[in-house]
Amino acid sequence: MAKYDPLVRYLRRQKALEVELSFRDIERILGGLLPKASANPQWWLVDGAALAPPQQRAFAEAGYKPELDFHLERVRFIKSLAPAAASGREDQATSFHS
Repeated sequence: MAKYDPLVRYLRRQKALEVELSFRDIERILGGLLPKASANPQWWLVDGAALAPPQQRAFAEAGYKPELDFHLERVRFIKSLAPAAASGREDQATSFHS
């Protein structure tokens, strides 16, 4: 998950309940490009399970659920009341439209 640690740190520092970032913003935070697989909504699932892909564990660890707008290449991270990592549940990433 080390690749996504900068995003986890960034999100944890946020005070707002919602943080909206472009894909480019996320890439700047990560210091590298998002993988091609990020074009698939399944890539953005929030799953705190130990065997979940690293980006899913990172979102859960940070306590945020992503809502996607692929057309605008933006992600709105919504702070979870109970982080998925703590509850062990899996949530589907959702879409939003500005």
